[in-house]
Amino acid sequence: MGSGLARHKKRKHSWNPYTSEIQRLSIYPRVRASGDEFRLKPGMEITVVINDMGDRGQGIASYRGYKVYIYNASVGSKVRVRITRVQGSRAYGEIVETLSESSIEY
Repeated sequence: MGSGLARHKKRKHSWNPYTSEIQRLSIYPRVRASGDEFRLKPGMEITVVINDMGDRGQGIASYRGYKVYIYNASVGSKVRVRITRVQGSRAYGEIVETLSESSIEY
């Protein structure tokens, strides 16, 4: 008799509380949280400010969770960069255009 009750578990809800008609008919757009729109890919062009120097002389900038390494860039300059290679959270790029020079003198 006890085994028959275990087989027929009653579900709490017959509907999913996280998706409803209100959400489906909402006037607000749905935001997709896939993360693909923030992923860097080779060939992309981005604008960054160089905020650090690497040990090999390349400029380092941060862009949406990535560290971007750019050769022939100086600290404090704002540059437009074409991404050449992406490895995990590191990206490597080349300067397409220098938008503003560094105001820091050494």
